[in-house]
Amino acid sequence: MGSFQVSRVAIYNLYWSTYGGGEQVSGAIAECLRGGHEVTLLGPEPIDIDVTRSRLGVDLSGCEWRKVVDDEQASEVSAEFDVFINGTYLSDAKNRAPRGVYYVHFPGLPTTPRQRVVRTVARVGSAALGVVPRLPGPVAGVKRGLERRLVDMSWVSTYTTFMANSAYTATWIRNLWGVDSVVVHPPVRSTVMPGTKAHSIASIGRFFDPKFGHCKKQADLLNGFSRMVSSSDGVGDWRLIFVGGADAASREYALGMRRGAIGLPVEVHLNAPRSTVENTLAAASIFWHAGGFGEDPDTHPDRFEHFGIAVVEAMAAGAVPVVFGAAGPAEIVRHGVDGFHWRTLDELAACTRRLMNDESLRALMSESARERAAQFGLDAFGRSLSAVVAAAD
Repeated sequence: MGSFQVSRVAIYNLYWSTYGGGEQVSGAIAECLRGGHEVTLLGPEPIDIDVTRSRLGVDLSGCEWRKVVDDEQASEVSAEFDVFINGTYLSDAKNRAPRGVYYVHFPGLPTTPRQRVVRTVARVGSAALGVVPRLPGPVAGVKRGLERRLVDMSWVSTYTTFMANSAYTATWIRNLWGVDSVVVHPPVRSTVMPGTKAHSIASIGRFFDPKFGHCKKQADLLNGFSRMVSSSDGVGDWRLIFVGGADAASREYALGMRRGAIGLPVEVHLNAPRSTVENTLAAASIFWHAGGFGEDPDTHPDRFEHFGIAVVEAMAAGAVPVVFGAAGPAEIVRHGVDGFHWRTLDELAACTRRLMNDESLRALMSESARERAAQFGLDAFGRSLSAVVAAAD
């Protein structure tokens, strides 16, 4: 850990039991630090070491646990530690430890013009009424209403260091929170090795209805592949395979994918076991990703892929990535080296055909993709984390 010497480290995450990507990062932080420090995990429920090991691939044995149910409690407890690490998405907990580190998955949304007007009125009105020592009851109620519309960003200054999961996220941290951050990519521990490669294209990701905002754009990929199939060149014996979870709220979107695949060389696997994901990636020669396609990065930056763990997993399995050229995936994939970037469905088709028709190019890029994926492993994460924590001394 360089010159950084602490004995008590708290890692705060409200969502340990969801076993998502954010929790994988928090767990990796704990795993990297527990060897030289006393690590306490803060969260609402006791940590199940065995389930966490099997679901996230992180070993949290040797870590203590303390119950914390919200940002306010986390802030109070942080004062008892030498360093407080916040890994909770969109948390505004104030750090009271001597050193505070915040791992940012994404800092939220830019304010709309209407929100800016409301907040300006609230700030000015609250300040004007604040100089009056005793307000009548109704006026005091107006003041409280104005104060509720104010956004308290004072917690930002209580942290020593901010870590961003990508340069894309770092840009928005600067835009929305007004602070700089260090890019520390999430650790990706792929368990999938390349298998016997088939003429298949994989797309892995949850099926989210677009009305909920963050959508993986599978319907657009299906449309792009359908256009390729019906073109004069066709797709030969190539197949497109979708695998992803789907909850009740996105049921119609997911079932629409199945209906749209009828008559096409397309498979749609909903809520399939992990073995289906692994077998699909192991056999895939190409990987498609469309997060952010058709979205406005200025008004909805959250709808883009902030990093892209699935992209790295596919690359580790030897699938050549063809990704929408924005945000996290554009940082991971070096265009023309590890895979390709695209902006339109025509570009997606053109890049894909290059790979379909040139086996030697596929093999070359597949090897490069595997080497690139290794740069996002746990060892690289540990080195970056150590440098950040040491610099906070």
